[in-house]
Amino acid sequence: MVHCEVGSGITASFWLDNWTSLGPLINLVGERGPHVTGLSIDAVVAAALSDDGWWLNRSRSRNAVISLLRDCLPNAQEIIDSEVDDKYVWYPEGVGGTGIFSSRETWRALHPSPPEVSWHKVVWFEGRIPKHAFIAWVAARDRMVTRDKLLRWGLTVPSSCAMFWA
Repeated sequence: MVHCEVGSGITASFWLDNWTSLGPLINLVGERGPHVTGLSIDAVVAAALSDDGWWLNRSRSRNAVISLLRDCLPNAQEIIDSEVDDKYVWYPEGVGGTGIFSSRETWRALHPSPPEVSWHKVVWFEGRIPKHAFIAWVAARDRMVTRDKLLRWGLTVPSSCAMFWA
């Protein structure tokens, strides 16, 4: 939920911060990414830049990790020319929003509301009898343990009606 808006790239972690549209790069390339590329796990975004772009642009390697990074890295010139500090913002819903932390929005992102069901007003009205409402709720959710359901589960229950004892 924390995103880094890269300015000059001097504080944003190249591998661990969520600064690309694909999330943290370490999640994309795996633990071997720093070893394959030669860029330390502790490196900042600015360390991955040279005077003319990303340090990978000069590499002739055909390694899949390096090719993947080349394709997903943003325009380097914007970062090279920037004099703005990196900024960390809070987006609980992914991209967008105000960027300001809100415990309410964070709670909603972590615990989304279930969709409203069509039968809720029939069961949970103001003058309901609790026992009837509970039975109706269980039946609406198809959770009634009835004789046919017990038979489908493989339990041995009498198939004759329990109302008649003759």
